[in-house]
Amino acid sequence: MPSSGRDVMNRFVQAMNELDFALLEQLMHPEYVGEYPQSRERFRGFASFRAQLEQYPGGAPAGAASNETMMMLGADERWVVTPGYTVLPLAGPDRYTAVLRTRYPDGSYWHIITIIELLDGLVHRSKTYFAPEFEQPEWRQGITERY
Repeated sequence: MPSSGRDVMNRFVQAMNELDFALLEQLMHPEYVGEYPQSRERFRGFASFRAQLEQYPGGAPAGAASNETMMMLGADERWVVTPGYTVLPLAGPDRYTAVLRTRYPDGSYWHIITIIELLDGLVHRSKTYFAPEFEQPEWRQGITERY
């Protein structure tokens, strides 16, 4: 088993990108719970997690095999203030945040944020947020710079 939380996360990301279900099962806590807050869905256990990946329409699921960019926050405590002024922990000794951009089977690009908590050196809980890319609104042209 991996020796550090960062090692667990690196192996987890690799397993997701390769859809290595044997490795994913090894890295996931028996009491795993994953949530998609925007659609109010909850996945309990590895079997549910795996089924939603395998049944993804059109092939490779979002967040697997098609990620173009990724950033992983973890190990050091980091916090964020939401627009509603709620303070949330993004990273800490057992909490990691993955930030990625992925291409969906329909060709659209989406940004995905997953907050993952470890327990006993295994992936125990996750919350994943999805947002599609969009064009700069006309009213912000001339105010912001494009990158």
